[in-house]
Amino acid sequence: MKNVNLSLNIFVLLFVFTSCKKEAGEDGKATIKGKVYAYDWDNTQLYLISEGYSSGEKVYVLYGDNTTIGDDVRTSIDGSFEFTYLNKGHYKVFVNSLDTTYKLKGNDTQIPVIREFEITDKKQTITLDDIIINK
Repeated sequence: MKNVNLSLNIFVLLFVFTSCKKEAGEDGKATIKGKVYAYDWDNTQLYLISEGYSSGEKVYVLYGDNTTIGDDVRTSIDGSFEFTYLNKGHYKVFVNSLDTTYKLKGNDTQIPVIREFEITDKKQTITLDDIIINK
C-alpha cells in the first residue's frame, strides 16, 4: 500500500508541475512597451511630408510560435504603446509600414516591421527600440 501511495504522490506532483507551466501570452505580470516613429510621404513617395512619433498606429503582438495575432493596441498621442499582464516566453511585436521599395503613385503595399524578443522574468518590463515605419 505504501508503494501505491508513493507512486500516486509522485504522479500528482509531476502532473502539478508540468501542467502549471504557462505559455507565452496573457495572464502574467510582465510588460512590453515602446514607441512608433513614422515617416509620412506624399503619394508618389518622393517627398517627405512630415516625421515624428505617430498616434493611432495599430501595434500587434504574437505569442510564442503562433502565427495568429494575440492582441493589438493603438499608439497614444506620443506614439507610445504597451502590452501588459504577459507571461514569460517568446514574443513578436509588429507594426505595418508602407513598402517604399515600390515608388509608384498610389502604392499602398504594407510590410510588417517586427521586433522579436524573450520575456525571461515574470515581472519583467521590456522597452523596445523605436519601431520606425513609413506611411
